[in-house]
Amino acid sequence: MSEPEHTLQNTRNTRARAAAQSAVERLVVEPTGVVHFSSRGRVVVIGGEEAQWLAARLQPPLHAEILLTEGDEDAGVPTTSLGGRNLTISGHLGAFTLELGEKDRHNHQSLHTDMVLDLGAEPLIDTELPPPGYWHFGREPQDLDAAQLAVDGMVGTFEKPRYFAYDPAICAHARSGQNGCRRCIDACPAEAIISIGEQVEVNPNLCQGGGICATVCPTGAMRYAYPGPADTAERVRLLLLSYLDAGGADPVIMFIAETDVADLPPTPPNLLLVVLEELASVGHEIWLAAIAWGARRVLLVDGGSVPDRARAALDRQIAFSHDLLRGLGLPSDALQAVDSHAIPVEQPPDTGITAGDAARFAAVDGKRQLAGLALDFLWGRPGTRPDSFAILPGAPYGRIQVDAERCTLCMSCTSVCPAQAVSAGDETPRLVFYEANCVQCSICANSCPERAITLEARYMADPEQRRQPVVLYEEPPFCCVVCGKPFATRRVIDNILAKLVGHAMFQSERARRRLQMCEDCRVVDAVQDSEAMQAGVFANSPHKTDSERPS
Repeated sequence: MSEPEHTLQNTRNTRARAAAQSAVERLVVEPTGVVHFSSRGRVVVIGGEEAQWLAARLQPPLHAEILLTEGDEDAGVPTTSLGGRNLTISGHLGAFTLELGEKDRHNHQSLHTDMVLDLGAEPLIDTELPPPGYWHFGREPQDLDAAQLAVDGMVGTFEKPRYFAYDPAICAHARSGQNGCRRCIDACPAEAIISIGEQVEVNPNLCQGGGICATVCPTGAMRYAYPGPADTAERVRLLLLSYLDAGGADPVIMFIAETDVADLPPTPPNLLLVVLEELASVGHEIWLAAIAWGARRVLLVDGGSVPDRARAALDRQIAFSHDLLRGLGLPSDALQAVDSHAIPVEQPPDTGITAGDAARFAAVDGKRQLAGLALDFLWGRPGTRPDSFAILPGAPYGRIQVDAERCTLCMSCTSVCPAQAVSAGDETPRLVFYEANCVQCSICANSCPERAITLEARYMADPEQRRQPVVLYEEPPFCCVVCGKPFATRRVIDNILAKLVGHAMFQSERARRRLQMCEDCRVVDAVQDSEAMQAGVFANSPHKTDSERPS
């Protein structure tokens, strides 16, 4: 492109970007809830002489108390000596509890406060995002000044957005006592998410809105709510649509956290900025949708605001997204994580998607639905169309494989799958798999008593094949030896007979034959067998209630 042509295109891009920005300003974002904190100004200062110095300078409406870790008590400020006891801190702004010593011991003591200023050598709460109301500072004069400033004005009622929404009905954390996905728990830098049996629970007072929990969630059970995923996706879609319709070329979508915008250098006119509360709050479904909607490149700009724990999880999301792009014949550098001071200005890679053939699908709310629309569109472009390809283990796409030598078709896996990816056959004993539904949570593998199931991360790119049921394993049914009704498989019956060899209640041929009968015929035969009645077979049958047993 010649210099005049380049200048002319830059002018068009500048006008197109202005039109796109004007279009998204009219979007109405769905509001989220709020979380309230209430502080009466109570502050516990933890440390030695420096804590005494600082506490004496905190003026009403703040009320200081010292937890003395070393040195002698100084009159004037209420003081509690740690006295060599263990110290644990829990809670958040307005509701902290400090436990000194062991509970149920004579030297145990609890302190309750609204805020904590920790002046120890190492922080007592070492999460990357500590709870609101807790601060760790050094002992230098400038640190103590910063500590005094941190608590200044922290009296009254405060609120923050409720950053998350959680749908336990589609959560893949656990089923029937079998553990599965814990991606959100492992990724949360605030350690605000815990397991509560078959669900997870987010403490809204500890949640700092990092958003990585929603990004790594394979089902969409955990959603970012400030703004919601559909609002963010619609913003991206409208930016690109308006920019391209206004004659803009080579659009680049750039996601950046609000705290990092101030450090951003001037950007080229084809760069469309999407400012987020947190960079980690958007994931692969929106990145890929942006490319389908016409973005030549998607940039994730990290100015240092993403905690290390969240960044590690975000890097894994980027890695398997690169696998998806390469598998679909697209350049992997169409998605890049960059430093805020190193924004690439060179020509973005050619995705083969022009303004005229960019996708027009809606910004749907469902995570897997949006990802599916984007991936199907990218797969449908002219060129090589692979049926499937391998992706990074741990990605939320893949299949399961069943070892036919081990599987007994007990159907334990079908009863626990949270995504309805595995189901039983109707009349014939078989295991049926729907790859489009599988989120690779591993609950099926963990529940299998024969350890016959393994996971395989891959992406079945062909939409038709992905949605077709696949029979993983099947056996002819075993029919009752009396009435002929199918009720189990040959392998199940053989396993039962083998395990009961030598059992005192199954020594006779009639007793062993009874194991090859359906439930109804088994009961009838047991009633007619005097030896079985004397042995209590019928009385101990797991198929009858106490009221049905003969006296």
